[in-house]
Amino acid sequence: MAEALLPFAVERLWNLLVRETERFQGVEEQFKGLKNDVDTLRRWKATSLFFTRHKLLRVLDLSRTGFEGGKVPSSIGELINLRYLSLQWSNATQLPSYMQNLKKLLYLHLNIHSYRVYMPNILKEMRELTLLCLPTNLHEETTLELGNLVKLETLKNFNTKHGRVTDLQGMTRLRSLSIYITDERYTIETLSSSLSKLSHLESLIIKNKRRYTRTNDDEEGFVSDFVNLKQLKLDIYMPRLPDAQHFPSHLTTISLNGCPLTEDPIPVLEKLIHLKEISLQYRSFTGRRIVCSKDGFPQLQKLRFDGLNVLEE
Repeated sequence: MAEALLPFAVERLWNLLVRETERFQGVEEQFKGLKNDVDTLRRWKATSLFFTRHKLLRVLDLSRTGFEGGKVPSSIGELINLRYLSLQWSNATQLPSYMQNLKKLLYLHLNIHSYRVYMPNILKEMRELTLLCLPTNLHEETTLELGNLVKLETLKNFNTKHGRVTDLQGMTRLRSLSIYITDERYTIETLSSSLSKLSHLESLIIKNKRRYTRTNDDEEGFVSDFVNLKQLKLDIYMPRLPDAQHFPSHLTTISLNGCPLTEDPIPVLEKLIHLKEISLQYRSFTGRRIVCSKDGFPQLQKLRFDGLNVLEE
């Protein structure tokens, strides 16, 4: 009887293999079709048809993509299942309001290098975002509400002209933050107050695109007593560093540019025993002499001086 059943079993197994092969061939064809669509997007122009055909997408990388007329199609708002979206280095100059439908996004890369990007107020409902990289050049009239993005861990290219610094206060999970100061509303004192609750920060970059009017409170220095801060880059008016007890004690990297410090920063920095890299760039120090004690910087690995034209020794 077993011998009689053997041909039947072999036939059943063969039919099963044929069906499974056909099924996987179908998946492979779909994958190739999707890959070809993405490749076409990058080589040519992104169109609405692509977004309407792939509504179940969770990851979409449109880096370096060419959009017709610089306009991202409004149909991108139909991809409501997206978790990851990147438009960095694309030619986009106008983002559609329908992007506000992408409420499940976790990662949003908008590091677009176009001359000026028009961006509606589309971020306030993207409450699940953990990483947000904004365009470096936004249209003059752009206003963004970010106060609801309390799950953010990384925020890049935040601009004080287009958003409220007070929105940052609720982002207590932030680990990496870069800010551009582009107006005179914010001084070191007001900025310090808004950032004081961000105790988990590990990387902080602050750049002042416009040298705002010097005020007396600037003389107090930038008080950055973040216990977990490891990387700090400052390009702001700051004539002297804060006292050592107010300085981040666990820093491993610090970069100063155009401050311009009038007092030698080394006596403060050499007390930071975890420092491995120091960069003093263009007019970050305007004195003629820097003094380092023989016991300072026990872990220093890299020291860079660049553009300190007055420095003699």
